[in-house]
Amino acid sequence: MRWRGFLKAGSSSRLLALLFLALAPALAQGLPQVRELSERELYWFLANRTQEVVAVGLPPASLGEALKEKRLTLVLGREAPPPWARGAKVVRLGGAPMAGWFLLADGRFFVAPKGAAFVVVESPEVVAVLRGYFAVAWGK
Repeated sequence: MRWRGFLKAGSSSRLLALLFLALAPALAQGLPQVRELSERELYWFLANRTQEVVAVGLPPASLGEALKEKRLTLVLGREAPPPWARGAKVVRLGGAPMAGWFLLADGRFFVAPKGAAFVVVESPEVVAVLRGYFAVAWGK
């Protein structure tokens, strides 16, 4: 598919543009709840408040440990899944390893790094749009 070439790690500016275009209509639905969490708070959130997670790229291993018991889908380039992701469904977009990462959790949370902290956006609309774009990319 032509999305695979578009989403290669070397085209991180294209990925950001795609994310912006994907989020714009969803954000027009209303302002989502946005929280900024420390790594410790995010670990607790992921371990205790989520059941199903789609990880686009690889989050840090310290956060990956919180995802061990979840229904986990990893969307990766050519990098190998880490040991904490044993049993996860792996979807390959091909090309180079992913540059950066973000999570889509339980159909309502978008999680991404923001400097030394992490941002959690609670918006089913944002997650639905992003899942839709990636479903097209991996051929679902």
